[in-house]
Amino acid sequence: MQLTSFNSVISHYSSEIFNTMRVGFTAIRRDSGVELELSEPKNNKETALVTLAQLPNHCALLMGRLYYQDELLASLKPHLSSQRLHECSSNAATLALEIYRQFGANSLERLEGDFALVVWDVQKAQLIGMRDPMGGYSLFWTVQGDTVAFSTSMRRLLDLLPQRSLSLEYLADFLIMSGQRNEGATEICAYNGIHRVLPGTIVSAHLNTCQVERRRYWDWQQKFTLPDSSDLPEVAQQYADVLRSAVRERLHGRTLAHLSGGMDSTSVALLARDEIGTSRGSLPLHTLSLVYEELPVLVRETPYIESVLEKETEIVAHRLIADKLLDFDSFIDTPPHDEPYAGLWRWAMDCATVEVASQVGAVTLLTGIGSDEIHDLHPYYLSDLLRQGRFLKAWQETVKWARAQNSNPWGIIQPFGIEPLVTTAWLPFQPRSNKTQLNAQNDWSIPPWIRQDFAQRYALQSRTKENARNTYRLCEQVGLSITLNAIDSRPGDVLRWAVAATLGIAIAHPFLDSRVLALGLGIQKRIPPQPGRMKPILGEAMRDLLPRQITQRKRKGHFNEVYYLGLTKNLQLLEEMLKISPIDELGIFDQNILIQALHEASLGVANARQLQRLDLSLCLIKWLSMQEEWLQRKESANATFLINRARE
Repeated sequence: MQLTSFNSVISHYSSEIFNTMRVGFTAIRRDSGVELELSEPKNNKETALVTLAQLPNHCALLMGRLYYQDELLASLKPHLSSQRLHECSSNAATLALEIYRQFGANSLERLEGDFALVVWDVQKAQLIGMRDPMGGYSLFWTVQGDTVAFSTSMRRLLDLLPQRSLSLEYLADFLIMSGQRNEGATEICAYNGIHRVLPGTIVSAHLNTCQVERRRYWDWQQKFTLPDSSDLPEVAQQYADVLRSAVRERLHGRTLAHLSGGMDSTSVALLARDEIGTSRGSLPLHTLSLVYEELPVLVRETPYIESVLEKETEIVAHRLIADKLLDFDSFIDTPPHDEPYAGLWRWAMDCATVEVASQVGAVTLLTGIGSDEIHDLHPYYLSDLLRQGRFLKAWQETVKWARAQNSNPWGIIQPFGIEPLVTTAWLPFQPRSNKTQLNAQNDWSIPPWIRQDFAQRYALQSRTKENARNTYRLCEQVGLSITLNAIDSRPGDVLRWAVAATLGIAIAHPFLDSRVLALGLGIQKRIPPQPGRMKPILGEAMRDLLPRQITQRKRKGHFNEVYYLGLTKNLQLLEEMLKISPIDELGIFDQNILIQALHEASLGVANARQLQRLDLSLCLIKWLSMQEEWLQRKESANATFLINRARE
């Protein structure tokens, strides 16, 4: 095992991340035809992150990667020459285009991967844009008169608008979201006149009429894959096979896997190690572990990391000393991003991980993100039992969970049984107060620093009720509804396109593979959560792969230290940002109350989850403070093509 240690470098990131141009593509309908613009990373020949396919009457642009290509190539084999099949296997845009040409627009639904795609059909005078179900890469569109355009960059489309204005509807949704979303839940974008192609959706623009049609082709509630058995070992083996395939499909070039010592990332890393080990001549797997030497809670994670690495001989392991990588450090030197990002406060750690991947020459970064949605389950079925009037059964189950966790039964039945019922049936009105009351904030609160007239004009109370329904009532089972809502919040990996893509790195999350998620949902539907063991399905599936020390963990580490230390360290910076930002112009925030809340939060008067409304406000204000400079920035393409209308 080769071991490399990176010192904690990273209070400011290397300028390479910020000075590279935005990677992606744009397709614009002009009077003379359709203009295609490509912005490729420097290493695009190796990564094939942005690809183009051209034929006399068709072309396709694709950003990202397609998985399970062998199945698509097998379906194309009777229709194409061996040379064309080879082109399809090496160029994702060519593969997507041939699927479209041979089998029609509906066949695009068969594509699996992390991608944004645009197809130009000259004969039909039609531009078609689509994204994968998890929205791996962003895709926006606009219609302005006779001009129709799709782009992976919102900034590029803003140049086509007669004027630019912020969407206060979008900002209202952002400020009142429950949990953390990567992007908005609707077509509405941060700027009026720009629309997003929603994940799992195909948008068709008919250029002769400038009419736009949307068709959602993916609905998670219709995509459950029930396990072949209810027997835990058999279900776990089925899940292990599907997860292994998902990891295998994402291995491309030199790969770096995040290895935290938790069950999720360690599973992905060791599966990747095994898959690479079976391929002769392949590059070895690199891993990156964030290690802590000073923070009392997070330093306890190191033994779990060492339990994996101490006997490893087939990976190149890297450590990053991360004590100085604190939350809100990213507000110092923030990468440009199209829309407000709810996770901006933790971007320092994320950007540092990408930078290490770049330094070791990786073109693929694997993570364990997405496992919690399927495997970290709580007894929300207690709420189902209460709603059905089965009070005795609900209490018996509550007592069983309380004994397993050595806790008070009321600490179980309150959040997992009663709260979902009360929240969806009756979300109480919260009168405006000039007091911050941070320890009273929750997912359904309207914080006092949001001005009352803005809250009323944009019906924030109604929006919170809708959020509660989407959390607890997407389906009959509360636990499954929470999982579906969490999956719906995952699309739009901002780090993937705003930071990693500029360096030619593809971030991949095997747990968010559509086949893995579909089976995970089916398992949840069939097998209820059990107390006493963390992530039993995954633990059983990885039993022969993971060290026992990891599979037998009772709880995960948390990053509260990183959060509160970062908030305290950056307090003056954040306060100065609030004072000089243009927030008064929008009439959204009461600056004095917001500053008061910021100071109180730094004292630890509330837990980190109760501060999410504060985090959202700070992330939005940071984004607003970057807009003047961002709008002046010109995005250039390194390749431009014009397909003339004469071919129609």
